[in-house]
Amino acid sequence: MSKISIKKRKTYDLRLTKFELLHLRDLFGVVLPPEGKKTLSQSLAELENRSMIESMLWNKISAACEQAELPVGQDAPDYVVAPASPPPMAVFQLANEPELGEEEQESAGFIKDSEE
Repeated sequence: MSKISIKKRKTYDLRLTKFELLHLRDLFGVVLPPEGKKTLSQSLAELENRSMIESMLWNKISAACEQAELPVGQDAPDYVVAPASPPPMAVFQLANEPELGEEEQESAGFIKDSEE
């Protein structure tokens, strides 16, 4: 009969104040546009292939919040990433534009310096 060994994963103690736990809860709840269906934490976890880890961590945070009598779920505030103002705009010359010849410059409304 062979022995089955179960690997234990090392864990680390993390002692949080109520305000630190509250901040961590809020960080996990930041929703991303455009649909608002995923949180920043979920998107990062998908990108790094850690969705299961993110889910387990959220369960621990949620349980700690309940133990500390902090609101979770529908009772907790929602946050969303959204533009706060229009993005700055500027005009740039394209680097790959072919140079205009003298005739093309005149027909495009460009006047040579010497003709001013």
